[in-house]
Amino acid sequence: MLSANADADKDLVARCGKGEDEAWRELVDRFGPKVYSVAYHFTLKREDAEELAQEIFLKVFENLHRYDGGFPLVAWILSLSRNLCIDRYRRRKRERSFRFVSDDAVAPLLHSNDDPAADAIRKERLKLLFSALAEIPEDLAEILVLRDLDGLAYDEIGNALELPEGTVKSRLFRARAEVAKKIRERQEARGPGAFASLAVATGAFV
Repeated sequence: MLSANADADKDLVARCGKGEDEAWRELVDRFGPKVYSVAYHFTLKREDAEELAQEIFLKVFENLHRYDGGFPLVAWILSLSRNLCIDRYRRRKRERSFRFVSDDAVAPLLHSNDDPAADAIRKERLKLLFSALAEIPEDLAEILVLRDLDGLAYDEIGNALELPEGTVKSRLFRARAEVAKKIRERQEARGPGAFASLAVATGAFV
């Protein structure tokens, strides 16, 4: 038996399929922030994220007839966007853009609490995180982004990437370990005491 959310997803897609403009606006309003967030985490540039989000929704529009309600609509949308996101991510890595993360790139990800010292530490954590992500395999990086930055559940990630939940968890564990290693290397290169207390556990960067 389908859950209420699954029924709502199928109904929304069916209305979009009938050409209801209001339904399409509802879909974009409902999933737009999540799609943009994912796009931004893979691009770290507002203009690129907006363009990528538009490409994702175009692909969604072209493939709506294929949605059968088998799993949450958000996971289905992310499964369609995966190749687009990874292509952009690889392009950014080739350009070495992630290795030298600017303050402007991470500023939209910060939630200021009127504490300049805390904000500075969070900014540095994010810059370290994204520079470290550039050095680990894409199959690990994408899972860390989806889980630790975008907050998707394991089953949503599994559906989006077509992976068993156990594989998602094991890759996430490896991704966190790899990122922690890269960050430690950077801290050691800066000398003892330089941001030595930065935590790598989930949630430490935002």
